[in-house]
Amino acid sequence: MNHTLSDKELIKRFKLTSKLKILDVGGSLKQHDEVPIHTLADFTKPEEAPYFPSKLKAKHFVKVDFTKDKLPFKDKEFDFCLCTHTLEDLSNPSLVIKEMSRVAKRGYIATPSMGSDMEFTHYNVTDWLTGARRLPGQPHHKWFFINDNNIMRIIPKDYPLLYTSEFHIVKWSGDKEFQFPWENTIQYEEVKDINLHALIAEYRQFMAKNQQYIKKGSVVLYLDNPLYMAKEWAKLLLKRGRGFTEPTA
Repeated sequence: MNHTLSDKELIKRFKLTSKLKILDVGGSLKQHDEVPIHTLADFTKPEEAPYFPSKLKAKHFVKVDFTKDKLPFKDKEFDFCLCTHTLEDLSNPSLVIKEMSRVAKRGYIATPSMGSDMEFTHYNVTDWLTGARRLPGQPHHKWFFINDNNIMRIIPKDYPLLYTSEFHIVKWSGDKEFQFPWENTIQYEEVKDINLHALIAEYRQFMAKNQQYIKKGSVVLYLDNPLYMAKEWAKLLLKRGRGFTEPTA
């Protein structure tokens, strides 16, 4: 089972030095402390990032709307490109994927793994993002990513489908991240078929291939383990938890 690579691990694995021109795509919310980023490209500056603003650590910042704009850089201008936990949020990830291939010689992409982003959250009445609702993974994510023979497959995250009993995962013990290093160009394939049966087949194939990592549960009322529920109500009474420590707007 993999884990999120630390800056030290990224530097060691990809031999990242200050001599390389490194691009970070979408890293304003969580900047790299030790990777020598030359240019950070994102919707907002780190100083203006919601909830967790921070001082810019890269040498340069370029504002880009990844959903509609191309990256304002020359072909193969960068030696390396990092894009971690960004693509799953975008309405149109293929545009920035093509652009990363164009402007960088090699790079590394990371997103939540498909299994971890299907796993239902626990009951949590003090989480200001969700309240007591149990949700499949992160509710703002729009895509799953899997590695199919070194081709990155992009699969729609269909919430109504995930709420059916067939795909109700209460525990995922496999890889936490989808990790995809690439050189020269990013080989990818986006599943665009709006036929629900085709999407069901995609999900079934994933479940069958990874059944040893999956624990399924009942979906009658989406109730959680009583111990989790009791703990959350205690946190509410004591005014503890995420909803009391982070802003609501």
